[in-house]
Amino acid sequence: MKVDMLVEHTDVPMGMSYREASRKSVAMCVSDFAAKGVKPDSFMASIGLRKTVTQGEVEGLARGFRDAEREWGVRMVGGDTNEADELVIDCSMVGFAKRVVTRGGARPGDVLVVSGTFGSPPAGLLVLGGKAAAKPAFGERAKLSVLRPSPSLKTGLALAPHLSSAMDSSDGLARSLHTLARESSVGFDITSLPGAEGAEEFALDNGLDYAKLVLEGGEEYVIVGTVEASKLEIAKVAARRAGGRLLAIGSATSRKGRVRLVQDGRASPIKDRGWTHLRRR
Repeated sequence: MKVDMLVEHTDVPMGMSYREASRKSVAMCVSDFAAKGVKPDSFMASIGLRKTVTQGEVEGLARGFRDAEREWGVRMVGGDTNEADELVIDCSMVGFAKRVVTRGGARPGDVLVVSGTFGSPPAGLLVLGGKAAAKPAFGERAKLSVLRPSPSLKTGLALAPHLSSAMDSSDGLARSLHTLARESSVGFDITSLPGAEGAEEFALDNGLDYAKLVLEGGEEYVIVGTVEASKLEIAKVAARRAGGRLLAIGSATSRKGRVRLVQDGRASPIKDRGWTHLRRR
């Protein structure tokens, strides 16, 4: 079982429609299930609405829930509505699995893997908020990654039998790594930053720290996990057959709690930083 709350002023960026917001509320739960190898079955939603909400906005919410049903094969079976000062959607989801991938199974020597790249959503938030500029192609991809987050459920279900530990990365890669390190009593060395195509150029053009954009941005909804070295190729094939991919970015170490970026023979600590709620008020 999983519950996650979407609150308008902290989770709904400028430019996001009610349809996209309701879909995102379901995506948040689906992403956690994907990282655990859990197949979602059904969900309910408690919804807070302004007294001034329009019929069009309510219909948009309904369409967003329907989009989620069709995209991830999950059924909306009920919920509740009430008046609130802003849009609030609290999504509760139920799913099933033969084995749930935990956060505590990583061991020294395991390969650190991710199911996608990082940096697009934080860049998209900056562009949507008018705080940064981007080349047209990257800008559109970055904004879309914010407005329509798309956790890969099929990839997660295919990877689950092969992972020794995993979690969803919506709070950012750095925070996810520190969480896995604590739960598994290991450390991590990252040897390859999994930046999205165009993210480094975007950071350079806007005077941003590329590593921080990739490590600390958040909202990626990517699986971060570990796999035994002997199972890496099998896991990559499983991901590919499911229509996804698996990137090896480092390894687990015996240095408990120490998360480092290792490049050009130099190691620097990665701080436990990640997603900070929006502030639209």
